[in-house]
Amino acid sequence: MDRYTTLCNQIEDALAEKPKRTALYNAMKRGRDSRRAALENLPGGESFRKEVREIKERCLENQNELVERFARKVEERGAGVFLAQDGAEAIAYILELAEEQNAKSVAKSKSLTSEEIEVNHPMEEAGIEVIETDLGELIIQKVGEKPYHLVFPAVHKTAVEVAKVFEKATGGEVPNDVDAIMKIVRSYLRPIFLNADIGMTGANVGIAESGTIAIETNEGNARLVSSIPDLHICIMGREKIVDTIDDALQMMLAHPISATGQHLTTYVTLMGGRSPLGEGDGRKQRESHIIILDNGRTRMREDPVFQDALNCIRCGACMNICPTYGVVGGHTFGHIYPGPIGIPWTSEVHGLEEAGNFAHLCVSCGLCKEICPAEIDIPMMIAEVKDKDSENHPHSLVNRVLMAAESFSKVGCATAPFSNWAMRNRPFRFCMEKFTGIDRRRELPGFSRQTLQKRLKKRGDRNVENPTRKVAFFADLYVNYNAPDLGMAAIQELEKLGCLVAMPPQRGSGYPYIGYGDLGKAREVAKVNVDLLLPFVEEGYDVIAPEPTAAYCLKESYHKLLEKSLESGRVAANTYELFEYLEMLEGEFKDESLGGKQFSFHIPCHQRPLGRGEHAINYLRRRGAEVSIVESGTCCGMAGTFGLKRGMLGYDLAQAVGEPLFEAFAESELEQIVTESSVCGIHLREGTGKEVCHPLELLPGHSRGKTR
Repeated sequence: MDRYTTLCNQIEDALAEKPKRTALYNAMKRGRDSRRAALENLPGGESFRKEVREIKERCLENQNELVERFARKVEERGAGVFLAQDGAEAIAYILELAEEQNAKSVAKSKSLTSEEIEVNHPMEEAGIEVIETDLGELIIQKVGEKPYHLVFPAVHKTAVEVAKVFEKATGGEVPNDVDAIMKIVRSYLRPIFLNADIGMTGANVGIAESGTIAIETNEGNARLVSSIPDLHICIMGREKIVDTIDDALQMMLAHPISATGQHLTTYVTLMGGRSPLGEGDGRKQRESHIIILDNGRTRMREDPVFQDALNCIRCGACMNICPTYGVVGGHTFGHIYPGPIGIPWTSEVHGLEEAGNFAHLCVSCGLCKEICPAEIDIPMMIAEVKDKDSENHPHSLVNRVLMAAESFSKVGCATAPFSNWAMRNRPFRFCMEKFTGIDRRRELPGFSRQTLQKRLKKRGDRNVENPTRKVAFFADLYVNYNAPDLGMAAIQELEKLGCLVAMPPQRGSGYPYIGYGDLGKAREVAKVNVDLLLPFVEEGYDVIAPEPTAAYCLKESYHKLLEKSLESGRVAANTYELFEYLEMLEGEFKDESLGGKQFSFHIPCHQRPLGRGEHAINYLRRRGAEVSIVESGTCCGMAGTFGLKRGMLGYDLAQAVGEPLFEAFAESELEQIVTESSVCGIHLREGTGKEVCHPLELLPGHSRGKTR
């Protein structure tokens, strides 16, 4: 069975498990909501992310020196250090220690690094009993599964299922009540803590200046595992080592606030060496050994793209906001490392083939970057994985079709109105689905024979005496080919405010090339558009984009694709969202043209880092409208063109992602939805049955344009 079919089957199975989907979504939402609430009480709010980023980048730059200093300090404290190049070396060292100890049992606390090298299996093969003592990991171990989530390994299990797991483990009756289960688990684990020969942990942070490790848990099991057995083994990645205790304290804030919305985890343990325990003849010296794992990390550090993955602090925030992960979970969206950050990590640690098996579950919404406490550009790394993977597994036909959307738009406009009739014709859409992979159930926008470029050329230049500003209008595909009336409305608003408006030669934003992983074409489009816009910028023009994704490309993506060139930086610095610019020009202008109107507002994903739609919302409120933001906390599911595709890795998954948002709009009881995103509008219109419009379409005198 090919990997695409396998992935689609996994998605189908996940979608069929509605109770698990609901439990997962609710858990992810709790994580997001708790984080938001915690940040409201944190001085500086989101600003902590910049400090985390600075610490991680500084420590990554000095990593070799920090590893050396940390190892030296650990040894000075009487503990052992082993630098393992890969998992095999780490496992061999562990088995050697176990043999010296004549160990028969190992009590483990949660450690993703130990999962990375799959340490349990070789220990069990050596006759050593391995017991996971984190509740979630213990449940997963008992049922023979992989963790479902980085922080909440068994989040998909119900209380009824967990009760059955421990009935089997204990041989007694276990009520399906959470408090009762916890009491039974404590009794079950207590003798394991007391009698284990080896305690094995990971470490959240290693501190070079003191040779200590920090272990953070909410259950306290890591403290017992690391302190009671005579032999303690810690496995940690070299990227976890920071310089000072102050650096470590910042990590200790970032971990829990990003993962669960706590300002501090319940138990924070700092360990340096081991204290003696008890007295008596013949008692062996208690030992502590820290294994510092490389396993590809040094290679990653030298890679200009994937070195950013080493800034990950393992908080799981990217999973809590990822739209498709929140539906299918870690068994589908992951190998050992799950979720968005799991794609680049899997690629570099377990191989490109493994990462490629689930990389296309990323819909390139960009939300993981916006929530990451280390500000990691996860979406661009995932695009790189997809790009590399396409060398052995060429892009699917439907992805190639969607990446060529600009060419198809030109043909659609040239053949309108026939093209519009064809797209509404059921037999044609059936054939179109069969041969291109575009789902026939999805509404597609019509084409205008008179594109925006043609209309402006026909209209001719408008002479604006003493213009307040000069604007270079960047239309992107929808406004140019599908909704030129919208473009004309935007230009007329700008001209009313005294702007001289030009529409330079341009290509579409090209974001599908990034989303589907053809970075060569993405860079080509970025270079063309920057080169076309730069002369206007140099002549004092501001670049205005009415489509959020287009603005995101100009301000964020192009600059990254073109290696932060001076030219792309200048274009980015002079690019504005349409309503950001209108608000700047209008100042405190008010009227009552929309007085008494009520709207619900949807913020597209790529608009969140640009201003979260506040400029369009203010624009409507200044005209007397009441505007309520309605959101699920994640993507609507359309994700650009992803929701246009046929089947599980497209339309069906997009609909499942959108369900909570559709329900939220239904509960709002407001009949009209406003959004600046053309593709979000399509999805919301179909999913809610409500009218969806662009803010410009609400102005008096504006009639919603018909394609022809």
